[in-house]
Amino acid sequence: MKRTSIRCICRALRRGAVIGLALAAMGLGSAHADTWLPRPQLWLGQQGWHLGTSIAVRSVLDTGGRVVTRVYVGAPNEPAGAMANAGAVQIYGPGAGGWQPVGTLFSAQPQAGAHFGASLAFSSGNLVVGSPDYNDVGGVGANAGRVEFFSDSGITPPNIVSTGFRNGNGGNFGSAVAVDGNMAAGSVVNAGGGSGCVAGYKYTPGSGWANLPAIGDIVCGSSGSTLGSSIAIRQTSSTSYLLAAGAPGESQNGNLLAGAAHIYIPNPNTGVGGLIEVGTLAADSPTAFDFFGTSIGITDNFVYVGATGRDNGVGRVGSVTVFKPAAVFGYNYVNEYFPSPPATVGGHCGASLSVDPNYNQFILGCPDSTGTLAHEGTARVYRQFELAGQPVWSESVLSIGNALHGADNWGSSVVMSGDRAFVGAPNINFPSPQTGNGGWKEFSQDVIFRNGFQ
Repeated sequence: MKRTSIRCICRALRRGAVIGLALAAMGLGSAHADTWLPRPQLWLGQQGWHLGTSIAVRSVLDTGGRVVTRVYVGAPNEPAGAMANAGAVQIYGPGAGGWQPVGTLFSAQPQAGAHFGASLAFSSGNLVVGSPDYNDVGGVGANAGRVEFFSDSGITPPNIVSTGFRNGNGGNFGSAVAVDGNMAAGSVVNAGGGSGCVAGYKYTPGSGWANLPAIGDIVCGSSGSTLGSSIAIRQTSSTSYLLAAGAPGESQNGNLLAGAAHIYIPNPNTGVGGLIEVGTLAADSPTAFDFFGTSIGITDNFVYVGATGRDNGVGRVGSVTVFKPAAVFGYNYVNEYFPSPPATVGGHCGASLSVDPNYNQFILGCPDSTGTLAHEGTARVYRQFELAGQPVWSESVLSIGNALHGADNWGSSVVMSGDRAFVGAPNINFPSPQTGNGGWKEFSQDVIFRNGFQ
């Protein structure tokens, strides 16, 4: 894979420079980093729910831009009746003073220990939820996994209708899920002793969800690569998609756990079927324990890959690397971004990642970053602008500051849309002596410092 050589910004970030301040000094004030503030509300789960393990949003376009109208938050340890750790998705809608609970979604077939809500994704009315520890007694049994599909029209109170499901046959199917339009994907991260597999699906009204392509509809990793630890999908037509899958357990040039990412399309020859790889991505100068591919995102213009073990020269703070489609085939390296100070060695930046498909921006979670306390966690928003004809992303830090908290792991889940970002913290322990409540919070751009981003 041919890589471009624009690494000046990368090197600056390695030394802790804040790109927004550097650009301001160059007279490019309109490209400064934005200021983001936490909203007053903090929604908490009950004892042991781990609310905030996953998070997704529904948004619509109106005259003021993108408006988030619903928030879905996974609570994989919430009980369903007497079934402990069956899991649920808590649903929030606009209300007086901010967000208000408007419903709870349980599995169409709840089961103790299934952890429904451990993963979830939403797009175009389609909600996809994973239960990676579901026990399929008709298949291989424990940890078979399950992925369920739902339709949400957005009315209040919610009327969320099941549109199908798929049970796994081992390896924790549903460890990660993704959806874009009427295309979806699910992963079996522990299949083959940790090699991992991914599969793609298409929704057809009246027929439900079916594998696309139907022949050879799954692709697997090898040698413990954990393919599918992260997945993202981008629908490109009514019959095709780009499927991105992280494989943080893959080796590179003898470097164990350096990691990789793979891009697939369904074979246009439906008689042959199968998924065709169209891009293999690796970190710039990969080293052992980079865990490149821990998180991933994809748009028409870029692929974003998180790597929690990448070293900025001081220590393993984590990073995100950006690639763009090559002129003919594959993907070219654009740049790597390390978190600016205060970045914590061992903060695991890149543990979660969410791309806003409507704007050139993304959010990165750093759940073990140290703030007031160790493992407090934070998140970082990156927005694109052009510098010398090349795409560059400014960085903004999202932190809850001195609010009441502990080792919460903020940034374990992240999602953003327009000028709104949502961050999950599944390990909040509150109120004392309860533990594992979890929670989530919305962040918004400070209008005083808003830079005119549209």
